[in-house]
This record gives sequence, C-alpha cells and structure tokens, in this order.
Amino acid sequence: MLAVMACWLLAMVSGLCWSARYTALTTAAVVAAFVATQGSALAGWTGWLQLAALGATPWLLAAQRLRDAQTVRRLHDEEAARLAKLTAAARSLLSLQRSTDQMDAQITQITDLYHVTKETSRAMHVKELFAASLDIAPRLLSASGLRLIDLSGEPPRVLRAVRGADGRMREEQADGLLDVERAIIQEALASSSPSAGGTGVPRLAWAPLWREQHPVGVLVADGLPDDQVRTLTIVANQLSLQLARVTLYQQVESLAVTDALTGLFVRRHFMERAREELTRSKRHDLSCTLLMADLDHFKEKNDTYGHLVGDVVLRDVAQLLARNLREVDLIARYGGEEFVLMLIETAPAQALPIAQRLAQLVAVHPIRAYDELLTQTVSMGLAAFPDHGDTLETLIERADQALYAAKQAGRNRVVMADIRYPQRKVSEDDI
Repeated sequence: MLAVMACWLLAMVSGLCWSARYTALTTAAVVAAFVATQGSALAGWTGWLQLAALGATPWLLAAQRLRDAQTVRRLHDEEAARLAKLTAAARSLLSLQRSTDQMDAQITQITDLYHVTKETSRAMHVKELFAASLDIAPRLLSASGLRLIDLSGEPPRVLRAVRGADGRMREEQADGLLDVERAIIQEALASSSPSAGGTGVPRLAWAPLWREQHPVGVLVADGLPDDQVRTLTIVANQLSLQLARVTLYQQVESLAVTDALTGLFVRRHFMERAREELTRSKRHDLSCTLLMADLDHFKEKNDTYGHLVGDVVLRDVAQLLARNLREVDLIARYGGEEFVLMLIETAPAQALPIAQRLAQLVAVHPIRAYDELLTQTVSMGLAAFPDHGDTLETLIERADQALYAAKQAGRNRVVMADIRYPQRKVSEDDI
C-alpha cells in the first residue's frame, strides 16, 4: 500500500506541476502498483472505486492547473490590453498637452502682436512708432538690440535701442548709418519679397517693412536666435502697416503746414509758431528778430522768362535761405515772392549781419532755370522784439516798413526798422 501511495503522490505532483505525459506515466504506475499490491480488492466495487479515485485525482489536478493557467493568461491579456489602452490614452494626452502648449504659445504670440498693433497705433511720427514698439518687442524677441531704418525720407535715418540689464529696450543716440546698415539697406532695396534676411554678422537678422511692393523701412535685430527670425518677420509686417499710416500722416501734416512750391512753412503755420516764440521770449526776457524778404524785380523775370522759370527762381532762393538758417529759426512763404523769417533768441545787432550774409549769398548764387542761367537779389527789412514792438503784428508792420525803405534805397540790401519810416506797403510798381 505504501508503494501505491508513493506513486499516487508522485502522480499528484505531476498533475500539479508537470506535463500531461508525466501525469499519464505516474498514473499508470499508480494503477500498476494498486493491481500488484491490492489486486484482491478489485473483487468488490470498493476496490474499483479506490482505483478510480487514485487514477482520476492527478488528472483533476492537471485539469485545474490548465484552467488556472488559462485564467492567468486571460487576465494577463486583459491587463495588457488595458495597459495598451492606458498607454495610448497617455500618448494622446501628451499629444493634446503639446497641442495645448503650442496653442497657448500661439495665443500669447497673437496677443503680443495685437499689443504691437495697439501700442503703435497711437504713434504719429516714426520716432514715436519705434518707442512704442520697444515696450512689446522684448516679449516677442530675445534680441540684444533693435534698429528701425526709415527709408521714407532722403537720406535714410536709423533709430537704435539696446536691451538693458532689466530686460527692457532703451533708445540710444544714432549718429548716422553704419556700414552694416548701409549694406542691409542695399539688400532690402534689391529684395523682391518681404522676407527676412541675414548678414555676414553672426546672429544679426533683418526684415523689410513693405508698402505697395516697395520697402519703406527695415527692422534689424541684434543677437537674434535663429528660431525667432519668423517672429521678426511677423513683427515687421505689423510695423509696416503702422509705418505706412505714419508716413501718410506726416505727408498730410507736411502738406498742411508747408508751401507746395518752396517747401517752406505756409503763412498760417508760421504765424502760430512765431506767436509761441514771441510769448516765450517775453516770458524769459529774450530777444528775437523778424525779417521780411522780397525778391527784387521778380515781376520782370516772370514777364521775360515765364512763370515756370519764375517758379524755379523762387524755389531756389527759398531753399538757399532755409539751408543757411539754424534749425530753431523759422522761415515761411509770406505771399507771392515775399518771405518772412524769425531768428530765435537773436538781438538786432546779431541779426543784421546774418541778414546781410543771407542777402549776399542770394546775390552770388547762380540759378539754373531750364535753359537759363540767372541771378537774383533780395531786399530785407528787419524788426526786433522788444526794440521795435512787442506783438507779432507790430513786428511784421515795422519789418515791412523797413523792407519798403530797402526798396527805395536801391534794393539788394538790408534795412533795420525805424519808426520814422512811413507806414505803407510796397506796391507792385515799387518792386
């Protein structure tokens, strides 16, 4: 019986751990051992029942082991499927997060670009436009400096700014174009598309500002990373719209205050500015001098050579006078061939030699008018605050009287106002 039990235990272990072949062999050994040792028990049904139990139990264990293995395998497959779904969901979540981050970055960029447009829309001049853009540009560009080259005028001018230690852009003094800026202008003018460009200088990029298929400016970034060149182009496109508006405003403003023929101030604008300067002179106890200038025998030139030649003479003299004044001084076309000038913070003793020098410059200046080479002289009358009057109207009247005296004295000269001069206007016949 011990041999039967030993074989049966071995069959049970085989059914629990080993393959079916070993289970069959050990089960056969159990049956053989039972028949050999307990063969007499097979005479009754209990013997056969024992034999069946001894032979079946290893197979029951083997079947249960298979069922458990299948269950474990199914659970593993289900867990793997769930893990795959979780992995796919995690990938999808990461992709969604990346898309969200990109969208947030785009929204931030669009918002900043909107602020570029909003902040710069208040600017009325190029310098104001550049200053307004410096408040927004550091958020969009990691550049160490910015430059705006304005090509709308001649010669081009440049505005520069550098990034400070606090990260803000601050304007710096611009003393004319640098060689690299001239090279950028040439490249921009030769460019056929509003795309960014590079230079031979490392990390120096530029983008043109276009209007009507022509570059009107260039935005230059110093120390710009390569991945921000596209952003530089977008900022330049936004500034292009504002620069076009500013240029148009300046043109309209210029037309409103300047004479179309001579380029000088119109009479109305001069009167406004002159009153402001006279008020300032009174407040600070300063002197200022007003000059009335008139072209000598100008009517004869018009009658002899025609009005087109007369226009050239008038424009040439006007520009010559304007070029030889200080920036703070005022000059305007008063009417016809007459000009009015105001020398700021200038006493009559100082103004008289200045006026005489201007008259001499005009007299020796050759004027090329179409096929004619002409010369022109001017007569000037001078009146100063406070010596000859304390209102603009009084100064104009006194200077006009002095001008009449200069005409009477032979023209091509400067006469200072004196209360003895008769208060009358110069007639066309006098001229």
